[in-house]
Amino acid sequence: MRKIISLLLLIQLAWVFAQKPAKIYLEQKKDMATYYVDNNEIYPISISFPQQPEAENMRIPEKFKLIQVIPPKSVKNRITYFVVNDKKKGWKIKGIPSYYTIIGDATIKNYDSEYQYTLPFQKGKSFNVYQGYDGIFSHQNENSLDFVMPEGTEIIAAREGTVIETVQDNDKGCPTINCANLANYISILHSDGTIAQYFHLKQNGVKVKAGDVVNKGDLIGLSGNTGWTSGPHLHFMCYIPDFASAKQKKTIKTLFKTGDGNKAEYLTEKKTYTKGY
Repeated sequence: MRKIISLLLLIQLAWVFAQKPAKIYLEQKKDMATYYVDNNEIYPISISFPQQPEAENMRIPEKFKLIQVIPPKSVKNRITYFVVNDKKKGWKIKGIPSYYTIIGDATIKNYDSEYQYTLPFQKGKSFNVYQGYDGIFSHQNENSLDFVMPEGTEIIAAREGTVIETVQDNDKGCPTINCANLANYISILHSDGTIAQYFHLKQNGVKVKAGDVVNKGDLIGLSGNTGWTSGPHLHFMCYIPDFASAKQKKTIKTLFKTGDGNKAEYLTEKKTYTKGY
């Protein structure tokens, strides 16, 4: 049963990992050919190549990286270049291998694991963590948290960062996979390269836009019941991009300040947390 549920989760989130645009193009000059890539997005994009490029009578002077990170809002980033070996003979480039792209820096190895997040709701409020890390319903092998809360509850940024994605047009939710791609959400990129996502928001309940820089504690949206959900709640996760993962992300546990704010802990399933700071 767990395997079946895990498979459904992969299908549920597949739409989130859709290919992001990365314009790769070739420029030739005398006996050299160079591949470049443009990234018009406000966030870095990682590109994964399954193999080395191939060419006839040409060499690659620099080691070709199978995973390359392209900075945001940048043009003419060199992917690789070829130089003709024997100018008296013909040469040919067989092209760049097919590739995959994901949001963020997939080469991150270290991040701020000691950072203390604020609970993602207003001071004086209390909410129960219905499903926690590695939850049996939909969090298998995933470090995500589900806070049960009424629709329209104010959601605040648990950590400062840059808003890189928002969706708020959806108005439907249901407890089946048919609604998997109907969740409204916000994605925020942090300074250490981790990305937080706030899911199942209310229609038109997103209070920020892509490109906004938010501070910890800023109002960013209103909770809802959109997407694959059996009731109103906020789904929170933090992750680093990871091509090796089936979901293309490695979710991480995050420390939250609880109570009066003097204590930081990992939140536990079925426990209610009050924000007194």
